[in-house]
Amino acid sequence: MPYRLSLKFFMALAVFMVFAFSSLTAEALTLINRSASDIDAIFISDSGTDDWEENIIEGYVLPSGNQLRVEIQGEYEEFDLLIQSDEDGEEDYRGFPGNVSVIELLGGGESRYR
Repeated sequence: MPYRLSLKFFMALAVFMVFAFSSLTAEALTLINRSASDIDAIFISDSGTDDWEENIIEGYVLPSGNQLRVEIQGEYEEFDLLIQSDEDGEEDYRGFPGNVSVIELLGGGESRYR
């Protein structure tokens, strides 16, 4: 009987851990560069803040016409992107819903998403 009690306890603990830490999992986001410039950096941040967080393509360049799948840590209700490229400098892309899975960057701050 003690074996069954401990098995139930560990199963309940495992279920709790899955739900408790589910917000720590990464969300996949596909970025498609439809602009005329290669993208050197993409910074992400919660919408409405002035501070940019991590460069989500650190160590990569996203060439014009290509796409890249990245893992986003944390959860965003709504987020913004700051794009940096050698040709165009910096461009802001604002107001993406947190459940977006694909963003097409068109250039000049214009985008499409789904």
